[in-house]
Amino acid sequence: MDTSKFKHRYNGEVKFSEVDSFGVVHNIQYLYWIEWARTQYLFDIGMPKSQEFFSKKFPLMTVHTKIDYFNSAKFTNEYIVHTRCAFIKNSSIGFENLIALRNGTAIARCEGVLVYVNSATGKVERIPDILRDLVKQYDGENCKLID
Repeated sequence: MDTSKFKHRYNGEVKFSEVDSFGVVHNIQYLYWIEWARTQYLFDIGMPKSQEFFSKKFPLMTVHTKIDYFNSAKFTNEYIVHTRCAFIKNSSIGFENLIALRNGTAIARCEGVLVYVNSATGKVERIPDILRDLVKQYDGENCKLID
């Protein structure tokens, strides 16, 4: 896996509650890891750590997720979720994630699209400039701005 475009990394360790009866991480758990990695990405680039901010002032709703699984992880395996913003369009923001074990074994690749929703009207609106600017500062040319 080429992680050269991915500046952001979130580290974790597989919990017992995340494995299924076969002793491997259940496929839905990877989506939880990715969701947390994207949230942590937003915190780390400068967005406030506030539930009210994310639910009332800056709600981003997932509208598309694609994930490909390559290998599995097991209880106590250490993993890394690599995250980057691939694009920002008018009202949507696209993320890419790569998940690998600490030893480098590729686990999964994910693409997700989120849209900015006005919490008062429930309507999709343009991604605010604050997020555009923070992502551009962090990911630079690795994120396409398409308006």
